[in-house]
Amino acid sequence: MKTRLLQSFFCLLPLFLSAQNETENNIFDEDIRTVQFQLTNSPLSLPMVDYPTRPSALMLEFDHMGEDIKDYKYTLVHCNSDWQPSDLVDNQYLDGFLEDRITNIQSSFNTLKQYTHYMLPLPNGNMRWSKSGNYLLKVFDVDEGDELVLVRRFMVVEPTWRIAAQFVRTAKVSKYNTHHEIDFSVKPKGERISNPQNDVKAFVLQNGRWDNAIGPIKPYITRGEDIVYDYQDEIVFPAGKEFRFFDMRTFDVRGERVKGIAEKYDYYEVTLQRDESRFDRAATFREDADGRFVIDNRNYNQTLLQCDYAKVLFSLDRNAPLEDEDVYVFGELSDWQLKPEFKMEYSAEAKAYYCEPFLKQGYYNYQYIVVDRKTGVEDTDGFEGNWYETGNQYTILVYFRPFGARYDRLMGAATLKSGRQ
Repeated sequence: MKTRLLQSFFCLLPLFLSAQNETENNIFDEDIRTVQFQLTNSPLSLPMVDYPTRPSALMLEFDHMGEDIKDYKYTLVHCNSDWQPSDLVDNQYLDGFLEDRITNIQSSFNTLKQYTHYMLPLPNGNMRWSKSGNYLLKVFDVDEGDELVLVRRFMVVEPTWRIAAQFVRTAKVSKYNTHHEIDFSVKPKGERISNPQNDVKAFVLQNGRWDNAIGPIKPYITRGEDIVYDYQDEIVFPAGKEFRFFDMRTFDVRGERVKGIAEKYDYYEVTLQRDESRFDRAATFREDADGRFVIDNRNYNQTLLQCDYAKVLFSLDRNAPLEDEDVYVFGELSDWQLKPEFKMEYSAEAKAYYCEPFLKQGYYNYQYIVVDRKTGVEDTDGFEGNWYETGNQYTILVYFRPFGARYDRLMGAATLKSGRQ
């Protein structure tokens, strides 16, 4: 009996993982590269808008490698705060079409690596949302039988509740100089809340990441009309250090932290300066992009459609390989995921870890992450270490679902920045 149960579990596991992947930021086609989803004309922003939303407030952009022009369609899925689909049917949260084609398509030119660039503004004349909350943008390849190729999360906020937040020093001595703790309170305007412990929940993101988000968090207490989240050692994040960076906005000259550039037949090769561990070093205070990247072209009289691709060599000094841990290049450039192309190999000859992912011309932040090979647990110190003075962006999201309601409304959002400001 036990054997049959285990067999059933392992048969169902791939289906569970597949469903889970479809509710996270993911790319399912290896030919799709450089996905960006943010506020229109606002690089480095989170895909989060107020409701009601002006047209084209959000912009999705991505490349499909090669010369083929693909036929993509998209739809939106309304979700609860846990990113599982809500009980609303599609015509209850969408106005206009329930699915539509991506029609803004342009081909690269004068590039070694050929690609087609796709752009999708949201909301648009064919599709608009009518509820607040979490949404999944799903893109399908019509040429491949409507195969799902891309998923992106975004949030629509009813900006009626006010959030007041502050950083406090954690009560744990071991985290005093290495972690950030946040306290906040919520003033719920315009709503009668009979049971805050059940009806209200919050999430806190660090640098826009959902992989290490804290939540759902229930209110700690109520004080008058305010809902207070004043926990000790609960809303706490490892501070990390300012992200490493490199400037690859041109291939004509070496940008910052670029050691060499070589032109191949159909791509460039870029070698970055070798990195060292920062675990035991004091933090530096250069302003960073909180782990994100910007596509840009600094070549004279060239457009973004002339941005090319390069195989980028990352290298990290290490006298011997780690025994039971793997090392990854990590950040928005890897979708905040442990992707195979960003996994580093160890070279005994060079005494360094290295990897060579393909990246598009631009300015990048990144860090090195160390992960236990068996458990998948991240070493929060790793090669970077943690420093309280590090500047990180934190986003607080507060959801409301009274008894009997069919979905979680996103009633307020606030962003604050740690560090020396």
